[in-house]
Amino acid sequence: MKKVYAFSLVLLLLLLTSCLPSDIAHPIRDVPTEAEFQALVEDLSDSTVNLFGYYMTFEVSLGSGLIFDREPSKDGMYYYYVLTNNHVVETMTYMKVKTNQGNIEIGDIYAFPLSETDNDDIAIVRFESSYEYPLIEIKPLDTETNTHVQLSVGQYVFGIGTPVSKDNFNLTTNLGIISDLNSYYVSHTANINPGNSGGPLFSYDGTFIGVNTQRVEIINGETIYLVGDAIHVNKVAEVIQRRLGNVTPTLGIIIRPYDDFVSMEYEAYFGDKAADFDPYDYVPKNSSGVVIIEVNSTRSSAGVLERFDLVQKLNGVEIKSNEDLINAIGTLQVGNTYTFEVVRFNEDLHIFENLELEVVIK
Repeated sequence: MKKVYAFSLVLLLLLLTSCLPSDIAHPIRDVPTEAEFQALVEDLSDSTVNLFGYYMTFEVSLGSGLIFDREPSKDGMYYYYVLTNNHVVETMTYMKVKTNQGNIEIGDIYAFPLSETDNDDIAIVRFESSYEYPLIEIKPLDTETNTHVQLSVGQYVFGIGTPVSKDNFNLTTNLGIISDLNSYYVSHTANINPGNSGGPLFSYDGTFIGVNTQRVEIINGETIYLVGDAIHVNKVAEVIQRRLGNVTPTLGIIIRPYDDFVSMEYEAYFGDKAADFDPYDYVPKNSSGVVIIEVNSTRSSAGVLERFDLVQKLNGVEIKSNEDLINAIGTLQVGNTYTFEVVRFNEDLHIFENLELEVVIK
C-alpha cells in the first residue's frame, strides 16, 4: 500500500511539474567572436525598426521597436505587429515605421494602456505590408512550450535601436552586462540613450530578453553612468497578451471638436514645422462638427474617411461635439454600417464638397 501511495505521489508531482513554465537558462558564456557577433547583429537588425511619431502631419517623437508577429490580412498582404514603449507612441496619432530593408510603413497605435492604473510602458503598433519581414521571437509567448526566460546577473547583453537621431538608425550598443535583476526590470550597462526606447535588448546569443525603456542617471542623489533598464521579457509577454486581449472593433478615427481644431496654436506646440499650417486650409470657416485628425491605416475607416474630414452628421444625427459622435455610434459591433456626412476639401478643384460615406465595421 505504501509503494502504491509513493508511486501516486511521484506521478502527481510529475503532472504538477509539467504544468509549470520551463526555463531557458542563460549562464555566463564566452564572448562571441567578432565575425559571429557581426552576423548575429545583421540578422536581428532585419526585425528591428525605427519609429517616428506623428501628430497629424507633424513629426514629434523618435523611438525604436521590434517586429514580433504577423498574420495574413488580404490579397497577399500581412498585418505586422511592432513592440515598443507606450511613452514612444503616447499622444501620437500615427507612426511611421522605418525598416532595415529601407521601407517606410504607416503604422497604427493598435494596443496600449486603457486606464490610468495600467502603468506598464508597453504598446503595440500595427502596419499592413506585402513585404515578408522576419520576426524576432518572444519565447514566453509560445503557449505550447510554456517557456520563461531565465537570466543571470553578469550575463553579457546588447541592444539595437535608433538613439538621439534618425541618422543613428539601428545602431548597435556596446556589449554590457546585466547589473541587477528582478521580475520586472533588467538593469544593464549596454549604452542606451533617448531613441533607444522601445528597442530590443538581447542576450549575446541573440535571445530577446527585454524592451529598453529608460536610462538611469541618478541614484540616491548621485550621478551614475552606463546603467539602463529594460522591461523583462517574461513581463513583456504577459503585457502583450493583455494588450492584444483588450483590442476591440473600432471605427479607427481620432477626432477633435471643430472649435478646438481651428483655435489651437499649432506653432506654439510644434515649432517652425507648423509655421505655415492654417486649419482653414482644411475646413471651412464659421462651421461646426468634429474634425477627423487621423484615420488608422489598418482599421475600418481606412480608404473611406480621410484626415481633416469635417463630420457633421452620423446616421442622420447632427454632430457638434465628440460626445455627439460617441453617442451616435452606440454599441459598436462587427458588421455595423455607419453613414457619415462630411465636408472635405477637394484639392484638385480647390473647393469644399459635401460627401456621404459608409464605413462597415470589420
